[in-house]
Amino acid sequence: MKAKNHNTNREKRAMKKRFRTAVFLLLFAGIVLTVFRYFKLVSKTVYEESVSHLTEVFHQSDNMLRELTDKNLTYLHMWGAYLQETSDEDKIRDYIENAQKDAGFLNFYFLSTDGNYKMLTGETGYLDLQENFEDEIQNGNDIVTNAVVPGKSQMLVFASPRAHGNYQGFGYDAIAIAYENSDIVNVLDISAFHGNAKSYVVHPDGRVVVDHSFKEWGNAYNFFGILREHSNIPEKEILELSGKFKAGDTDAMLVNLDGKNYYLVYEKSEIQDWVFLGLVKAEIVNASMNVLQRSTMMLVGIVALSVAGLFIWLILRKSRVSLKKKDTEILYREELFQKLSMNVDDVFLMLDAKTYKTDYVSPNVEKLLGITIEQIRKDICVLGKLHPQKSEDPKKNYLEKIQVDEQKEGDFEYVHQKTGEQRWFHNIAMCSEVNGKKKYILVMSDRTSDKKMNQALYEAVHAAENANKAKSTFLSNMSHDIRTPMNAIIGFTTLAVSNIDNKKKVRDYLGKILSSSNHLLSLINDIL
Repeated sequence: MKAKNHNTNREKRAMKKRFRTAVFLLLFAGIVLTVFRYFKLVSKTVYEESVSHLTEVFHQSDNMLRELTDKNLTYLHMWGAYLQETSDEDKIRDYIENAQKDAGFLNFYFLSTDGNYKMLTGETGYLDLQENFEDEIQNGNDIVTNAVVPGKSQMLVFASPRAHGNYQGFGYDAIAIAYENSDIVNVLDISAFHGNAKSYVVHPDGRVVVDHSFKEWGNAYNFFGILREHSNIPEKEILELSGKFKAGDTDAMLVNLDGKNYYLVYEKSEIQDWVFLGLVKAEIVNASMNVLQRSTMMLVGIVALSVAGLFIWLILRKSRVSLKKKDTEILYREELFQKLSMNVDDVFLMLDAKTYKTDYVSPNVEKLLGITIEQIRKDICVLGKLHPQKSEDPKKNYLEKIQVDEQKEGDFEYVHQKTGEQRWFHNIAMCSEVNGKKKYILVMSDRTSDKKMNQALYEAVHAAENANKAKSTFLSNMSHDIRTPMNAIIGFTTLAVSNIDNKKKVRDYLGKILSSSNHLLSLINDIL
């Protein structure tokens, strides 16, 4: 019978042990799953915020390119009107040379529909244009395209068919100006990432119009060729991306180029069928967000470990209670509590509700508060010295109104009595009845590190908000300043067209347009 009872008790203990183990595993799995989902959410948020910021930055660069295009085509229309009215080649040469100084383009061309050209100097040649130039000229459409002249670097050409005639015996059907690729790149230069952002302007089939790639990649002729050479993106995904370009989509994605992650942002440009692309290393974009992410993850990890540690401690304590007799259990429990309290940032006190004599003080009190156990046992009022002089009355009794099974919580600012360091504690005061006697239990949790971390996080968020406000203010002021000379240009251009037969008025209007254009150019240069 005794053996049978012994086996039954042993089976019960084994079942309890398996039950505790199962509960622990479930709790641990729940914590891991929660932390994993939280980290996934944080990563998704970082990605969305980074993409939103990049899209806005590169959209501004696309606007700069569009403004440059509009400006140059406006110049060409204005110069074309002048050429139609003037046949004196010396006046034409002087006029175009002055225009080149004002506008800053590289070359001026008189073009025929077959791509042959003549310059002011009399130099002739052939522009290898990448578009169906002849059809566009015959249809009277303005053209912006790449061009190659033998022995020279690639250029971006702006052409207008609104002027046609004869210059030095050369019959022309359009006039054009050209910029080197490097000049266009300077216009698109993005200072938001300290020169680490690269951009392209491409056709939907990937042909590069403006190349602002990394030096180690060399000259880029097709963006999809860069992806095929420097990434492991499957051909199927590259074709899907090409389809999105052709559809005029605006989107972003993460790509791995030469072993490093990049954010790729693209949007349909308002110029012809072009697509504007932006590339920035992910580590540069996410630098500030990663600091906040790591701090948050560390805090979450600490909380999760604390919960797991507390649960382990409860299991250990319950296991020891079940193995020893009552007196031994009490001894072991006290010893365990003593050891744990030396390694946590919580001070535990138990007081008699009538005499306020200290029944128990955790041994870490001197480390956290700078007061010895003997001082507290001698007079509990010594805790009042912890309060700074400007705080509430240190002699005020916060415990007397707490009833049995009630508790009060509060945050307090203390001064370490040995180091003089300012520290923050979260206090929990409880009232309990032990052996018919009313006892107060006080738990003082050191939250100084949390306070400092929260302050650091607050300052980081505040700095980010200030930066965002400054950016918004800058964009608002920039838009207002640019709109003023642009309105003048449009207005005087309209007046010039309305008075096209009055040379005096037209010349006056054109002078004002040039003045406003120069002012607009100076604004853009200041912005850049």
